[in-house]
Amino acid sequence: MTTLIFGIGIGLFILISIWLLAGLIFSISSRTDKKFGFIAIAIATLLTFILICLPKNSEHPNIKEEKLYDHYFILRISLVVLLAASSVIAAVGYVNYALMETKKPQRITTWIH
Repeated sequence: MTTLIFGIGIGLFILISIWLLAGLIFSISSRTDKKFGFIAIAIATLLTFILICLPKNSEHPNIKEEKLYDHYFILRISLVVLLAASSVIAAVGYVNYALMETKKPQRITTWIH
């Protein structure tokens, strides 16, 4: 198994982070008088090229048969059930007390032409 961050590998996560930072610096520098955004894009391009040229590890690492157990499974499921139930109760309460509130009509006493 490889290490995943938000469902993607470490290398892609690093590249995305570099380009997001470069884009942020570029957008900030385009709104200010200083023009260093192109330098950030050039550095991001150089870092991307260097990281792509680095050799990769073996795609078939040593496989060890270790079974992993999630000891907090019941606690996590109970937390999800508790949060879902409280969300449903809050939604029902909002509909009952805020959306279904009766409003009495008021009599119009003057007409504006």
